[in-house]
Amino acid sequence: MQQKHSNLAASLVWFTAAISMAEILTGTWFAPLGWKQGIIAILLGHIIGGVMFFCAGFIGAKTQKSAMQTVQISFGQKGSVLFSVLNAMQLIGWTAVMIYMGAEVISILNQQEAQNAFFPLFTVGLGVLIIVWLLMGFSNLGVIKSLSLVTMFLLMLWLTLQIISRDFMPPVGEHQIKFGTAVEIAAIMPLSWLPVVSDHTKHTKTPLKTTALSTLAYTVTSCWMYSIGLGAALVSGKSEIAQILALSGVSIVGVMIVVTSTMINTALPAHSTGMSLNNIYAKLSVKWVSILTVVTGIILATMLPVTQYEHFLFFIGSVFAPMIGVLIADFFVFKQSEPQRSIDVIGLGVWFIGFIIYRVLMWQEWETELGVTVPVIAFTFGLTILVRKLTKK
Repeated sequence: MQQKHSNLAASLVWFTAAISMAEILTGTWFAPLGWKQGIIAILLGHIIGGVMFFCAGFIGAKTQKSAMQTVQISFGQKGSVLFSVLNAMQLIGWTAVMIYMGAEVISILNQQEAQNAFFPLFTVGLGVLIIVWLLMGFSNLGVIKSLSLVTMFLLMLWLTLQIISRDFMPPVGEHQIKFGTAVEIAAIMPLSWLPVVSDHTKHTKTPLKTTALSTLAYTVTSCWMYSIGLGAALVSGKSEIAQILALSGVSIVGVMIVVTSTMINTALPAHSTGMSLNNIYAKLSVKWVSILTVVTGIILATMLPVTQYEHFLFFIGSVFAPMIGVLIADFFVFKQSEPQRSIDVIGLGVWFIGFIIYRVLMWQEWETELGVTVPVIAFTFGLTILVRKLTKK
């Protein structure tokens, strides 16, 4: 019975992580494609990202290592520091995005636009709630967390019913989006969790089952959130979360549910920031680094337009797509489960080549119908095998 509970708990972690305003907002970007093409892009991208999500989680489950410890397999103990820093940067970015969106939803209660005199107070207030949650142990208050999860699920179900019961407007959007770019944006969201997923699968006694359930829970729920965003944009003609919720008739109770869920979900990237930096310097307190992350997120959410994060997503893809390509080759082909050296020059070199290729492809807009992630991962996977074999000879 304990193992069943462990599998259920792991699935609920990722189910909760996927129910996010950030995912819904990203889904609105697909509106220029229309409903049919938008849904295909969402599904295709999540299949690509979900496979990588599974691989990362399975490696951690089999080796019983945290996410950053698995990265050491391919890049060395000191080499993994680079990815700890980059992961901390993206997690701070996500913390800011989630705080901004939560404050934007609170602004509905004030019946004003998000950027008003009270907006900084909303961001600070929400940040304080997140910090209190972290100080109370991050995983405590199980009843409140469970209640928030259930009510958020019901709210998303209600919003889904509202969308499917209405007629779609013509596709909206200030600019067109290519199908391949949409697939890439859908794939990047699961990729952004690669440096975190093993933290929640490493203690399992059934690696395949736990990882599969976690992957399924996140991927299906994330597709649902993207689809809500797409459908809401086509129904309302709007792409801002607050306006979508307001036009859909969300009550004060619904808004507070969203705020509570945002508070809980934001604690996850904040906590993971502490885990990443702890990999660099073990004496760092995970809890206090997490709190500092929230404070930084408050500042960024107040001062910057953090919801304009398309380039931020592509940066995440350029870092973690080649990273997982190298790691998959080392673990599944060469059966490596421990770092071979302090700094693995080969692993880092192949990753850097993949990083540059990703950036060039996006800059030149050369993405395929499958986006950029697939060719970059395939390239780094093959190059890792080739170079490893040549150097061993």
